[in-house]
Amino acid sequence: MSFDSSSFWLFVLALWCVCQLIRYNGARKLLLLAASYFVYSSFFPAKSKMAYIMLLAGVTAGSFIVGRLVETGRRRALFLAGIWIMAGGLAAAKGWLSPLPVGLSFYVLQAIAWMVDSYRSAKPGKDPFLDFALYMSFFPRLTAGPIVRADEFLPQLTKRPFIDSAALWEGLALIVFGLFKKLALADNLGLVVDPIFADLHDATPSRILLATYGFTAQIYCDFSGYSDMALGTARLFGYRLPENFNWPYLARNPADFWRRWHISLSNWLRDYVYFSLPGHRSKSRVPTYLNLMVTMAVCGLWHGFGWSYLAWGVYHGVLLAAYYRKRADSVLLMQQLAVMGWILFRANRVSDLAIYFASLFRGPFFTGFLPNEWIAVGILCAVAMFHALETQVPVFKSMLAHRWNPWTCTVLLLLTLATAALTLPNQQMFLYFRF
Repeated sequence: MSFDSSSFWLFVLALWCVCQLIRYNGARKLLLLAASYFVYSSFFPAKSKMAYIMLLAGVTAGSFIVGRLVETGRRRALFLAGIWIMAGGLAAAKGWLSPLPVGLSFYVLQAIAWMVDSYRSAKPGKDPFLDFALYMSFFPRLTAGPIVRADEFLPQLTKRPFIDSAALWEGLALIVFGLFKKLALADNLGLVVDPIFADLHDATPSRILLATYGFTAQIYCDFSGYSDMALGTARLFGYRLPENFNWPYLARNPADFWRRWHISLSNWLRDYVYFSLPGHRSKSRVPTYLNLMVTMAVCGLWHGFGWSYLAWGVYHGVLLAAYYRKRADSVLLMQQLAVMGWILFRANRVSDLAIYFASLFRGPFFTGFLPNEWIAVGILCAVAMFHALETQVPVFKSMLAHRWNPWTCTVLLLLTLATAALTLPNQQMFLYFRF
């Protein structure tokens, strides 16, 4: 069951109603834990369900035990063993398993963060295993984030949450916005982007550019749409997850871009990779630049063990180092630099880049678009308009501030109708499920 399926939302509705009837917080958390494992198991065929459930449970139990032991005894060898097992296991899975188990990349990072935070902690924690298990497996964020820190989520589990009209409004608004981004925008862009990138030899320069900018919008709408739905679903149950996107294509420089794009991963890389590397406090700039390159290379490899992902990560490392070397701000320039990065990211192989650039400068520039390609052009114009409007009026924040207002309700209704009208018969998988 995924966010873009009707069965998921029927399940959420039923679960929400049952949760409202449960008075005791412990029983409510136990129900949410069982529901989270049920949702997770639904992504796998029957013969392998138990294996992946045991994998999640094993990572949860193992990281909890290591975290508790290193809190009390500062056992460095145990701590390092736990980190290497988690990181090495994830690396091995990315190298050998295809497809990668949904959510593995995300919950392993949470497990590593827990162990590191426990090792750095000055005093033992008191969170029960039930709370930690729910933190690791909470179904709105389990499959594709956001990556949540324990100190962001565990304190919310100490008492039964109070769900008021503001929480319901925020949750529903986020879900509608997310569904619109995914089903109406991202999926229709993917219908154009994928065939063009699959056959670059026969594409005209205009179609290649359409696919390039289309993928730039597609990956944003797809992933931020998922994050919106994750935050909205969690909000319906009374919990808050950290914001994961903040209009990244309005960033003024590379550093600002990574403060706006996949924010939870950016923070994780900063806290657990960059700050763990030697020389990050050096007065010399050289260690800083090297650490930025290493951190962003790790970011690329986290997405997949391929040269295109590594090249994308190193590319952004170079951008960050260049920015800190000579600071300059420009929204338009940063947008084009991000687009260049997505070319590396989208290429199936490094060899495809040569085909891409050869086709980009070959033959007649424009020979017409197919009907669905003109729809993609319209979607790109709409995405550009949304970004231009956000610089003048923060639309979503205004909607949250004026909940149940007739105008805001009308906007949500129109978005819902647009989503229903533009949804494809065969919906596409969320892009970040493959990472």
